[in-house]
Amino acid sequence: MTVVARRGRVIAEPRPRIIRFDRIAAPGVRSEAARDLARIALDVVVRVVDPASLPRRWSTPAFSREVAATREQLAPIRSRRSLADSFGREAAVAATLTPLTIDPPEPPGPVRVAYAIRWLELGDDRLRPSWPDWTGRTGRPADLPADQRKGEITT
Repeated sequence: MTVVARRGRVIAEPRPRIIRFDRIAAPGVRSEAARDLARIALDVVVRVVDPASLPRRWSTPAFSREVAATREQLAPIRSRRSLADSFGREAAVAATLTPLTIDPPEPPGPVRVAYAIRWLELGDDRLRPSWPDWTGRTGRPADLPADQRKGEITT
């Protein structure tokens, strides 16, 4: 897939021909799960690049904790094939499957984001920073909606 900007929107388009290094998954990988992971990873990267497009819940401490916990569980996985297999079996992912015809698509949840980050890490063999560092948001209470600040002591 090629990432291009059309009419002010960043989208992924299939290449007219397959380039060997550009294949989403090696032969034998569960192609549906691998395609989903690649799409989610692209979505995460595009949203993180433009801070205005970050969903509000992505900057909450609860979201960051869930991403960190899931990333910790995925750390021992050493290949995209294993990650795609795990993603296909993930109960939290299977329970939230939605048709791809939603426009605009629902932003991925913390489990999907963690899988996408691990997919990227396995693709270029480079670890990514923690979620708040990567998004540039620390999830301070002032950044949260009022209903999520209930019970917090403010000065």
